[in-house]
Amino acid sequence: MTLLMSSSKFWVAFDSGLTPVSRGHLEDTILNHASKLELQLDWLVSHQLTRGARRIAFTAAASDQSKLDQLLVDFNNHFPSFAGEAELDELIDSSISQSSGRAVLFPLEANISTIISVNELIATSAIDSVIAIGEECPVDAQLSISDYARPTFNDGKLELLVERIAGGFFAPIERQSPHECCGGHEQEAPIAL
Repeated sequence: MTLLMSSSKFWVAFDSGLTPVSRGHLEDTILNHASKLELQLDWLVSHQLTRGARRIAFTAAASDQSKLDQLLVDFNNHFPSFAGEAELDELIDSSISQSSGRAVLFPLEANISTIISVNELIATSAIDSVIAIGEECPVDAQLSISDYARPTFNDGKLELLVERIAGGFFAPIERQSPHECCGGHEQEAPIAL
């Protein structure tokens, strides 16, 4: 089941500029600030910008336009944007058309802190397909997501890439803390706005 973006939702886009802050900390900062504004985000999508200096941009959707606009104002005041309005409009268009981007937050009704089947995840989220690397992913495969899924848009579909792990389960290929050398970084506080 595809949960399409409703036309009643409002979208904004912003460029994080040349900040040295990691993508994960930027995501946490956006989510924490939205919570502080009491803004319920429906979508948060990250985009890798390659025009000029490499940097990360985000598109966000919500039903509350005034709070979403305040989120945008706060981030534009904090991060010096290098993207022009046309480039940011392109990012919004690519999110709405589901042609590119990485979903940080998306419509999801299932509990993904425990084991969930591929069928249940697809039936209760905006994810259209689960693709296993190097093999077919059975529709009844069991997924160990641990509250961290970052599916990507591809040709109008939201796809979650997974790989087989111990015990016959599958897990997303993108992990929250993929390397031991990164241990502790998730303990750092997000940026305060």
